[in-house]
Amino acid sequence: MKILIVKPSALGDIVQALPVLTGLRRQWPDAQIDWIVNDSLSEILDGHPALNKTIHYPRKRWNAPLHLPEIGRWCRKLREEHYDITIDLQGLLRSAIMTWAAGSPRRLGLTSAREGAGFAYNEYIADTAISNAERYLTCLEYLGIPVQPHDFQLIPRAPLPDSLQSLGPYIALHPYSKWRTKYWPWRYYQELIDSMPEAHFVAVGQGPWFPLEAEGRLIDLRNCLSLSTLVTVLHKAQVVLSTDSGPAHIAGALGRPTLVLYGATDWRESKPLGSHVRVHTHALFCSPCQKRTCWRDTPIECMSLLTPKKVRTLLLSLAL
Repeated sequence: MKILIVKPSALGDIVQALPVLTGLRRQWPDAQIDWIVNDSLSEILDGHPALNKTIHYPRKRWNAPLHLPEIGRWCRKLREEHYDITIDLQGLLRSAIMTWAAGSPRRLGLTSAREGAGFAYNEYIADTAISNAERYLTCLEYLGIPVQPHDFQLIPRAPLPDSLQSLGPYIALHPYSKWRTKYWPWRYYQELIDSMPEAHFVAVGQGPWFPLEAEGRLIDLRNCLSLSTLVTVLHKAQVVLSTDSGPAHIAGALGRPTLVLYGATDWRESKPLGSHVRVHTHALFCSPCQKRTCWRDTPIECMSLLTPKKVRTLLLSLAL
């Protein structure tokens, strides 16, 4: 049995789809299971015990038409693998083309697929759940495989950075996201740190720089960690505070106590799976708007109403 999972991005979605991988492995322990993933995100899958290999999709490189011959060779190589089942969990045109190129006898896709992706499938999985993670898991139900939604088997493999080797319990702060409407106000992080003089903090993530200060209590690792090292840092955290983002899903999958702040996006759709995940949001007439730009006179009020005082209380309750 040879199985191909097509889920190139994004980081949080890949993490949410890991229970599909582990479920397939439980069902077919001797199968070859491969995964198509963006080359920039492949580290999250490297060394996963349920996976045989990753197939890199160089999305940025292939944006230029001059790489069409290279794309053709990649597709032919994919077809030569002779996969028995291909499962498209992305549901977009590019992933459907990959699914079609694999040429499997069984090509599974979700009915929620967009951009005309359904042309590539010969089996359709009805996914009516609100939660993205639950929609992916319907694939296991369709195949008659028992679902274990928290079975990620995400294992830290990189060493802990030297600066954290002798550090005791710490709170990991991840303030970034691809959407600016998901940002918690920068000043709130400093207010939170100042309100917890007994705590140590580690700031992580990739994004715009803003000042954070706490002499002897803050280690700033922003914009300097590989993806695999980020996994290790989050795994060692006592508690994680994050925006709605990929690292929040990593923390949840690792079983860490995680507080995720929501405003523009709907936590019912994108809440990280995990037994110790809690969300914090403030209902407004306009939220969740699912927009990358805020049109309000008071910009991103949905996030600014999540006060540092309340966040501190929630973090302390999770850290106990």
